[in-house]
Amino acid sequence: MAVKIVIPSKAFLQDLESKGKGLRSAGLNLHSAKGKTAHIHDLIQSGPHQQKMRSARAASLSQGVYHALANLCTFIIDEEQIDESYFKDAFDATIRENVEVASVTPAEISQESLATLPEFWHKKKLNLDGSLTGKNINVGVIDSGIYASHQEFAGKQIKFAEFDSVGKLVGTTPKDYGTHGTHVCGLLAGKNAGVAPDASLTVAACLTQRGGTAGYLAQILGGLNYLLEQGSDNDMQAGRVHLINASIESASGFNDYLHGALDMALTDPGTLMIAAIGNNGSKGKNSDCSPGNYDLTLGIGALDENDQVASFSSWGTVAQLGNINKPDISAPGVWLYSSLSGPGNQYFKQSGTSMASPVAAGIAALLLERQPELITQPLKLKELLLNMVIPLQDTERAGKGRINLSS
Repeated sequence: MAVKIVIPSKAFLQDLESKGKGLRSAGLNLHSAKGKTAHIHDLIQSGPHQQKMRSARAASLSQGVYHALANLCTFIIDEEQIDESYFKDAFDATIRENVEVASVTPAEISQESLATLPEFWHKKKLNLDGSLTGKNINVGVIDSGIYASHQEFAGKQIKFAEFDSVGKLVGTTPKDYGTHGTHVCGLLAGKNAGVAPDASLTVAACLTQRGGTAGYLAQILGGLNYLLEQGSDNDMQAGRVHLINASIESASGFNDYLHGALDMALTDPGTLMIAAIGNNGSKGKNSDCSPGNYDLTLGIGALDENDQVASFSSWGTVAQLGNINKPDISAPGVWLYSSLSGPGNQYFKQSGTSMASPVAAGIAALLLERQPELITQPLKLKELLLNMVIPLQDTERAGKGRINLSS
């Protein structure tokens, strides 16, 4: 089914929130994303007075091809039923095509695997002493899935959800559609490979196309919406996702396809995304990709064992966001061993900023364990991570430096 994605403008949502007091009698809290979405849903249900939209709306809803992503104020609608002019006029909405989105494909992949524990040089480089392990921290992962039976995840709390091409939940039994997600999850929270071995994982399998290397925008949004709805509104510590790791990209350069959704995530409920900056560094400056080059995310570049920026690690200046420089910081990301999906508890090594990103996310989880008040302060968390670095000479390509868990 071909669908389009309807995203009401931030100005419309802010105006809706300002009118919230007058609408609370209907039981809606328009200061929350869910409240705004419910109100817009009611407006769509009641429909405009124009007969054209009324008939289109009725046909769409009767066929069950409409669904809302409540935590993102986003709507997925059958492209044959949508009246674009209505949504643009009524909600100042952007209408997006359900385009394919790629993972940040590793720059190097070893063809060999090991059945014994390898050397995890990234953990030695970070000088982790084991006093912090990520306990009670829940990290969301948008990727190809997870092979949860690997010994790296033995005894770990893992929540899993798989999404189809239109962003609907289709399964909750853990699986990996490729190898990328399992490798990433191992680096983040694996028992041996992981920077935060006791962190919980909530995995959204959104990259289920092309052998786990791509997904559709609606899939990504469906997964992001799922990650944001975990936990209890009454206890910000219990069950909710405290930060998100993502290794997804548009073509090199700025693309705002996720900017509005991540802006929503940053403020309600308050979740920071840590994202790979891209593996197109051989193309030169401005090879960085979105969402890693957003002002809303912590964009991560890759380093080798000698703290040299990897040749593939992207960088650039984002003119659309006030000429900010990316990546923000860097982390180990060259030939890192981690878990291989499939039986046998195998390990293999890969290189890429999509390896560096979960390493940085692991450090963020350790910081949240040490300072749990940061769970509700994502901008403060980002600020502290930006300053928890060892400065490097190549500031243009490495950002502020290599991430380091300072005392």
